[in-house]
Amino acid sequence: MDFGLSGKTAVIFGGTTGIGAAAALRFGKEGCKVAVCSRSEEKVTAFWGRAKEAGLSEVMAESVDAMNYEEAEAFADRVVKRFGRIDIWVNCAGGNRHGPLHTLSEEDFRFIMDQNLTTVFFGIKAASKYMIPQKSGVIASVSSLSSKTPVDYRVTYGAAKAGVNLLTIGAASELAPYGIRVNAVAPGIIDTALSKKAIYDQTDYTMSMIPLHRAGSPEEIGDVIVCMCSDRFGYMTGTVVHVDGGKNTVEDSELPWREPWEKPV
Repeated sequence: MDFGLSGKTAVIFGGTTGIGAAAALRFGKEGCKVAVCSRSEEKVTAFWGRAKEAGLSEVMAESVDAMNYEEAEAFADRVVKRFGRIDIWVNCAGGNRHGPLHTLSEEDFRFIMDQNLTTVFFGIKAASKYMIPQKSGVIASVSSLSSKTPVDYRVTYGAAKAGVNLLTIGAASELAPYGIRVNAVAPGIIDTALSKKAIYDQTDYTMSMIPLHRAGSPEEIGDVIVCMCSDRFGYMTGTVVHVDGGKNTVEDSELPWREPWEKPV
């Protein structure tokens, strides 16, 4: 299917690794001009290598602190100076620090909120600066299954992602008169550094709660992001799409694996 993305400019805010990188590379393969950023120079360099290997030519990759609005806005300005406009903006910065609520430090709490929620606000604000005058654009953010069902010792992460969902819905309404769509994708367990422990140290336990019995790949989430940012999905806005292998869809997802149904004789 032709998604009609060729020639458009896609910004992946915090998109040098994991889901962000997967989405960025897919946008590039669809013919988009791609701009990504990360606080880590090392990750920026690594992304350059992946982009080159994928044969992408119109690419920007810079070191930017997504938790600093001045840097976010300046990055958007440089993207427009280089590529002329911003058609798609994906908020993909994120991270976590674990611990029971009663032991979590104020510093850790603020970091989790800033990394996962404040960056989305900054991204929407920076993207809107250019999308409102041109009266078009798509903004997508990466939420999490945790926004719906929080995990013990990671509750603040879920709270931040729940905030992402509400920002998405509110921004979709406020920006609709300008022809701007705003959506989010809420992944479940995805094979990234953030989920490494759950996947590789607690494999049997973790997979037993997922009907598909496997983790998702960054590419599978990246593909969803690319789809929702295309004009083929032009009537979708204010929507949070859960892509989680069916996790938490039923009370006991292990039953079909434990007791396969056999038609009574």
